[in-house]
Amino acid sequence: MEIAREQSYYKHRRITFAKRRGMPKPTAIERAIKYIKANWRKGKSLKEIAQRYRVDAGNLERAFKSREGVTIKQFIDQRRKAHVVSRLIHATVYGYELGAELGFANGRAFYRWVQRVFGNSYANLRSQLVTIRQQNRYDKK
Repeated sequence: MEIAREQSYYKHRRITFAKRRGMPKPTAIERAIKYIKANWRKGKSLKEIAQRYRVDAGNLERAFKSREGVTIKQFIDQRRKAHVVSRLIHATVYGYELGAELGFANGRAFYRWVQRVFGNSYANLRSQLVTIRQQNRYDKK
């Protein structure tokens, strides 16, 4: 009888504490992942983000990959690619302007990134997308 009463007491205490606490606070890793998703344009490195939230970079990378299915670098590259294509389809933009929007240190870093990710120079990519934009205009008429 004494054991049952003791278990009931502890069970009640846990429920009381859970109600008092409310929603659990997000962990540092969850806050870091939220920051990455919201600020992917700023060009912050994994190491800088990990230091800001005082978490291990490897743990942050693993947590992000388990939740999103891609690494942080792949996630940011996907977002950047979509942004570049969207901007070039809708308007003619200089490469250094796009690079600044996406958080690259300088135009050269942006042009090298475009070459690596798209497999094509920025000038060729822009001309291809301008052609697509013009075809869409003529198709609408």
